[in-house]
Amino acid sequence: MSRFFRAGSSESESEESEEEEVQRPKANVPTRSYQFSDDEEDAKRVVRSAKDKKFEVLQVSLKSIRNSMKINDVVKIQTEYENLTKGYEKSKTIIQKEGIPNFFIKGLADLEDFIQQQWEDAEGRKKLSKLNAKALASLRQKVKKFNREFEEKIVDYKKDPNKYEEVEEEEENEEDADQES
Repeated sequence: MSRFFRAGSSESESEESEEEEVQRPKANVPTRSYQFSDDEEDAKRVVRSAKDKKFEVLQVSLKSIRNSMKINDVVKIQTEYENLTKGYEKSKTIIQKEGIPNFFIKGLADLEDFIQQQWEDAEGRKKLSKLNAKALASLRQKVKKFNREFEEKIVDYKKDPNKYEEVEEEEENEEDADQES
């Protein structure tokens, strides 16, 4: 029956009845407690330094760039290069303390060589898709501009690449030993 047809009742009574209809008791929902699995208790957490974290970001970007260079995906190289430069900017304070890592110089030099080869190959450039050709042109400019800061180290790397690879292998061995501990 509608509230408008109720005759003989005052407004206050009708308001009370409305409130009674609206308010319904809520069922008690049991709270779920979190149970730890045995795997989580036994797992050993690895504490890594800020340097290792920042350098890993750079290494992941460089690895992705190298993979993209193998398949000539210039658009992917460009996006990963932007990630690399952002990662470098974020880790500048650590790099100022520790010095520029050798894998970073090696990666920049390899990328610069790859772009130069692609640019000089006129027939290869014509075969590139429109997006890849555009990405190659913009990437070429960005790399030139960014690499000015590292020009001396890149020239040094090109003179003696073995010097940079030996130190890089030592750094990787140290990281492996740290992770096993």
